Amino acid sequence: MRPEPSLRRRAVEGSVYLTVRRLLGIGLSAAGLLLMTRLVGPDNYGLFAAALGLNNYLLTLAQMGIRVYLVRSEDAPALWRQAFSWLLIWSLSLTALAMLGLTVAQQFWIRTEGFMAVASAICLGLPLAATAAAPQAKLERGLRYRRIAALELSAQASGYAVGIPLAQLGYGVWALVASYWATLLVSAGGAFLSAHFRPRWHWNRTLLREMVRFSAAQGASLWFYMTKDLMPGFILLPLGGKEAVGYYALATRLLEMLSFAPVTIRRVADPVYARLHHEPAKLLRAMYLSSSAQMLALAATCLPFVIGAWYVLPIVFGAQWQMPLVLATMAILTAEQLLSTVFISQAQALGMVGRPQLVARFAALFAPHLALATTLAVWLAPSQWASVAYAAAYYWAHLPNNWQLHHAVRRHIGQPYYGMSLLWAFALSIAMFAPLAYYLPLLALSVFALPQSRAALRELYAELRLARKPPTGGVETPCDNHSSA
Repeated sequence: MRPEPSLRRRAVEGSVYLTVRRLLGIGLSAAGLLLMTRLVGPDNYGLFAAALGLNNYLLTLAQMGIRVYLVRSEDAPALWRQAFSWLLIWSLSLTALAMLGLTVAQQFWIRTEGFMAVASAICLGLPLAATAAAPQAKLERGLRYRRIAALELSAQASGYAVGIPLAQLGYGVWALVASYWATLLVSAGGAFLSAHFRPRWHWNRTLLREMVRFSAAQGASLWFYMTKDLMPGFILLPLGGKEAVGYYALATRLLEMLSFAPVTIRRVADPVYARLHHEPAKLLRAMYLSSSAQMLALAATCLPFVIGAWYVLPIVFGAQWQMPLVLATMAILTAEQLLSTVFISQAQALGMVGRPQLVARFAALFAPHLALATTLAVWLAPSQWASVAYAAAYYWAHLPNNWQLHHAVRRHIGQPYYGMSLLWAFALSIAMFAPLAYYLPLLALSVFALPQSRAALRELYAELRLARKPPTGGVETPCDNHSSA
């Protein structure tokens, strides 16, 4: 009888599928983002980005962390139907509350023309996006990454196929809204079809109580942390203007486009951490390997892009976009991500060992810190530098959160193993500012010539090669060859 593929091998295969999808998606994003943002301009793009940030936060609230609960639970039909039923009821209620809140916010604080209409048009899709979490989790639990990759790519292509012609016809921000809806319809509809998920009503109070209790504890950290998606609309928009939001949003979008490998590794890490949560030594080792791989993958795409884009993008995007401001903002955001890759893995692991309340507590402290820091930074900075000041405050607000995650892991899992990862993060962060300082920051990359760095790189490469080897029998788990961190 043929042996079952190892968890390590399936995780790597999943990473390959999702990485290929992101590579193809980058080609679509590069063309689509270029055409749409050039056509609509920074003001329209900023207005759409502010509304989309609000929707993304509401979606985090609507899904309540149920995806993680479903991924780690038994595959029972009643469980999936109960999840769908609850997501539907909760998301409809949340949509109604959001419409009321938007009316009040527009009247007394934001007061930006067009924001209410655009935000309402996007947020009406919340119930569809929320309920799609159930079939998406079903695909992810089965490690069906090939299907997930194809579905995500199709949804992205559909969005650009609708949005670009409308932008060319002069529909401005509404071209972006139409693109969003096309992506949502293909993504959600495809998830239901691919998972063979038939929406059916099911209501069991005992099952619901267990699901909501776990999901609320798991999702609370995201509810607080993802308030960062609200800040551009509720702080940068009224204080810095639509153009500042446009610059910040474009920088964020470019970074997301280039972060295909770290995001892929992070997604595959969830089921791996879930299966290692009773083995602290192996879990700590997996955290280190995952975070180091994420960091190096992020730097490998972002550093060449920042250097080359400094000269290319101003020509490509046109005079209406001040691309040096966009790229300076992106360099700061990339520096924050390089450091946070280490601590994102720690937050994931804490959730899998039953300590999500700690992550939620730290995120609850992060939210007001971010609001205060970004408000002061944008208010004090010259208007043309609002997006850069906002990004700098965003970096600063993450530091206390990272420190708290370190101490929580040390207490509840074990001493985190960092190796050279923190030093790499700071060196790569400095290098991201190379075009701003006559390329002298590139000297920071000499840290990779140290013997310790070379040894760590060889270790990561050996782990990758081991993971890609076909199993000889039995079921292997990640880091089986390491007894301790």
